[in-house]
Amino acid sequence: MPRRRPLHRLTLSLCAALPLALACHPKGSDTPGGGETPPADAAATDALATSNLPPLQEKAIAGDPMGVTVHRLKNGMTVYISTDRQKPQFSAWIAVRAGSRNDPADSTGLAHYLEHMLFKGTDELGTVDISAERPHLERIAQLYDRLRTTDDPAARTEIFAEIDRETQATAKTAIPNELSRIYGSLGIDGLNAFTSDDMTVYVADIPQNRLEAWAETEIERFRDATFRLFYPELESVYEEKNLSIDSPWRRISEATRGALFPGHPYGTQPTIGLVEHLKTPAYKDMVDYFKRWYAPNNMAILLAGDIDAATALPVLERTLGTLEPRALEKPAAGDLAPVKGRVFREVIAEGEESVSIAWRTVSDVDLEEPTLVVLDWLMDNASSGLLNLELELTQKVPDASSGATTLREAGYWTARATAREGQSLEEVEQLLLGVVAKLKAGEFKQETIDAILLHQDMGDKQRLESNDGRVSKLLDAYISRRTWAQILERDQRLRQVKKADVVAAANKYLGDDRVVVYRRKGKPDLPKIDKPKITPLSVDGTLESAFAKKIEAMPAKELEPEWLVEGKHFERRSLPTGPLIVAKNTRNDLFSVMIAVERGQRRDKLLCHAFRLLELSGTADKSAEQLREELYALGTSINFNCGADETSIDVSGLDRNMDASMKLLGEWLGGAKFDAETLKSLNDNTISTRQDQLDDANYLGAMLREYAFFGDMSDFKAEPKNSDLLAAKPEALAKLVRGFLDYKQQVYYFGPRGADEVQKALVLGAGTKDPGAYPKMKYRALKKPTIYFVHKDVAKTSVSLAIPEGVLPRERRPEALVLSEYIGGDMSSLLFQEIREARGLAYYAGGRVGTGGRLGDEWAYSGGMGTQADKTVEAVKTYLEVIQRPLDAGRLADAKKAMDQRYRATRVDPRWMVYWIRYWDLRGDKSDPRPEEWKASAALEVAGVQPLADTLKARPAILSLVGDRGRIDLSALSGVGQVVEVKPADLASFGAFPKAKAPAKEKAQPAASVAAAPAK
Repeated sequence: MPRRRPLHRLTLSLCAALPLALACHPKGSDTPGGGETPPADAAATDALATSNLPPLQEKAIAGDPMGVTVHRLKNGMTVYISTDRQKPQFSAWIAVRAGSRNDPADSTGLAHYLEHMLFKGTDELGTVDISAERPHLERIAQLYDRLRTTDDPAARTEIFAEIDRETQATAKTAIPNELSRIYGSLGIDGLNAFTSDDMTVYVADIPQNRLEAWAETEIERFRDATFRLFYPELESVYEEKNLSIDSPWRRISEATRGALFPGHPYGTQPTIGLVEHLKTPAYKDMVDYFKRWYAPNNMAILLAGDIDAATALPVLERTLGTLEPRALEKPAAGDLAPVKGRVFREVIAEGEESVSIAWRTVSDVDLEEPTLVVLDWLMDNASSGLLNLELELTQKVPDASSGATTLREAGYWTARATAREGQSLEEVEQLLLGVVAKLKAGEFKQETIDAILLHQDMGDKQRLESNDGRVSKLLDAYISRRTWAQILERDQRLRQVKKADVVAAANKYLGDDRVVVYRRKGKPDLPKIDKPKITPLSVDGTLESAFAKKIEAMPAKELEPEWLVEGKHFERRSLPTGPLIVAKNTRNDLFSVMIAVERGQRRDKLLCHAFRLLELSGTADKSAEQLREELYALGTSINFNCGADETSIDVSGLDRNMDASMKLLGEWLGGAKFDAETLKSLNDNTISTRQDQLDDANYLGAMLREYAFFGDMSDFKAEPKNSDLLAAKPEALAKLVRGFLDYKQQVYYFGPRGADEVQKALVLGAGTKDPGAYPKMKYRALKKPTIYFVHKDVAKTSVSLAIPEGVLPRERRPEALVLSEYIGGDMSSLLFQEIREARGLAYYAGGRVGTGGRLGDEWAYSGGMGTQADKTVEAVKTYLEVIQRPLDAGRLADAKKAMDQRYRATRVDPRWMVYWIRYWDLRGDKSDPRPEEWKASAALEVAGVQPLADTLKARPAILSLVGDRGRIDLSALSGVGQVVEVKPADLASFGAFPKAKAPAKEKAQPAASVAAAPAK
């Protein structure tokens, strides 16, 4: 029963870097500055004075667990620092206080595709000759201006053709994704960015010894951004938009926001942009956006990890501190008029039906925001919230949840529920409103709030373990314009929320003025973005800029890798039930335990169904509701993860309550009491969900991939039939659960206790029965390339691919690691460069050589991509051609260097250490295999990797495609391999579905409703 995080800030787009054209920004002074010394220029001084800059926090506030300090560079750029020495690495985020809310109303999507373009380079980075490139970049800018002035199809076609020709000219001197290649060679990892309503953020994880190189590169990036290769990059944005169009939940979100904020950019300007604006990209508007908002006095550097002010500030001052400040405009005003009455919208989509109800609430700085966080968790904490108990535990609906979203200027809270087959959406709406009414009436206990606050404390402790967790909180402070003292004070107010506060807030905000969105089953009429003609770019992997050579030559003391050693980092013990692995938590009082049993529904076909029923049931002594409330009050989460061949039980919480939690788990399993009524409700909802899954493109993609790769050994083929569910008896299912821990177990503990101290509490059940042999992973044996195809009316084609390698010896793992890095390691890898950068064929494309999860498994190259339907054939052919090319020595050297630096800088997070040990054990490794892999990988040259690479051409590929038959040329696809069309029903073992009852006739919508229109 995992708890999803409440959405305090909605981030709609997380993308992996991309490029565009030319925005000349004057270089700043190279003279280092210091502290709060104001710039000499009077205009710059005035700019800083009106920039709403956060106050400084030179020393950490007493009692602040993050030890945050806040500083300012002389140009107004704010620097936040939270030091943590757990590993020789720090997270570095550069945040801009501008997102899609700042887009011009007639050029939506600007902030997002500008984010892509700031990975394309500068006048020195990403090019070998800017003087030769510049005339073509200027001509491209002019052509985009012309494009916006004409609707004539022939004229637009010719303009796009000329843009394509000019782009080809720039490509002769361009070095796509040189930024990613430089960072990979330095061990800088996690390079990415994201855009949402109020911000754009650029992220990376920096080795402690590479601060100077990173800062020198970032000042170049933001000072002299050059938007080259805009044309193929825009195609990647189109692909991202297609992902959005194909996602019913994204369309529901847009419909909800549009109704909540009809006069404000929060509702009218989706982050990825409107289709009509993406078809005619506003190049000049993007350049103007960059000049307008990317000012140092509108930006912050957020650092968390192995970094401190004394080290960071001098470096940042002489680099990013040289950007020139300027006066900031106010964004266009938005109308935040309140919602009146019940505003109704409808989204048509295949798959499940659902209801979402949203109410306007408060912005992120409002004093009532903490109360609304508690309100949200009271409704849905994935265990004992009102929605969990009233609707999910009773199985009145298959699923119910809630979420709070707070933005800079407004906020909203949403309750959602899915409908089972034959259940009317009007009934679901009334069920949700009924639970809200109980909240407003105060039908909950103060003790539940106390438990929620306990879980908040636990979440804060876990956040401190992670650099990204720390830096994300720094981001909240900067974007919301709150001082760090106010952030800490807000956390204290959260701890003081009482029942009366929640009841008052519920009655204040959750009234009759609301937005209701029905997701109704049907064929949606979705907009489509046609494929422009893009001539593939010739990518020369040997080019390197003088700037890159300078950065890579910067001196830095090499970090030494750290390997896991038994006795130092972890301990092994033998329990009566099986092996135990223990890693100590030295940071806080949290624990986690996993009990794994190698038995699943392939052997016991109703085992997973029994565990689903267990989550809805209690024992002879305690009801299901009592069990949930007791566990939640202890701060404990228990999750049952049942699969085809293995089942695990995850328990986590406060270590002081671990013994009591494990005892409760044992009582729950050993005393499970099931009844026929609960089982019937579960069966109804399970069968309804299965029908929806066969209509869901994403779920079909997962099922088809398994079927294509493994045939009848697909995990989905191990599911019990619908008839098996209906024939199951409560007592027989209870016996499966009660006897589960009689099988041999593998137990993993992370927490404050040592191995000897913790053993006794982790013995549950007899643990003596042999679970049987775990099946080896074996791919389909095919004699020729084969494509398994399922038709779905979607904008995007989902492609998965496997090339089986057979069982190979562990000594060849280094070859697989190096080849994986070469083909799909980062944004400078082969697939990203050729599929996305050079041709704009896919938003994502990746691949790796998998060496099996267990000793004796078959290896295979596996990968995939998402591409526009009308580009499917070209994308598939190009993908195969690219991975089957002979290896390039220069690119291979880059891949090896990136791997070497990653081995040196990364550390296994203590929280996940036991899971790595488990993975290595299953593969047959006697100790940490990384030292051997590191040494062997570094010694490999082309001749050592080419034999494995040759198998990608020598062995038949297996492909799975979910896409629109009407837009994919299946006959052309047959030139790649035999096309086998598969029916969705053949992908799983569900069998026949019982006839559903006709849904109740829905009443006419109340007069207050606004006419529904399909979401764009």
